Amino acid sequence: MTNPHQPTGIDPHNVPETLCLGKFNLSFSAAGLATLTFTHVRPRPGPLLESNTVEDEYVVMARIVTTTDNLIALREVLNAVLKDVPAVAATGQATGTLN
Repeated sequence: MTNPHQPTGIDPHNVPETLCLGKFNLSFSAAGLATLTFTHVRPRPGPLLESNTVEDEYVVMARIVTTTDNLIALREVLNAVLKDVPAVAATGQATGTLN
């Protein structure tokens, strides 16, 4: 049953999923907003196409700006969903930083 005080969710622009398996960062602004920046590792196109040389770089794929309250709610959801999932050994591919 839907909550009459809560609007329903829609996706009129059919927003695609974006693969982000690289580093990520969380930063806070003076306005009280939090910015999550996600990256994905890809080879630089110049060296790849010109000399068949792979030089990886982290490319920013998504930035999500939200309120601190929403970030806390996200933390609560992640804690609830992941509470029984054992930690895995770090692969070195995904690391987060905080600014």
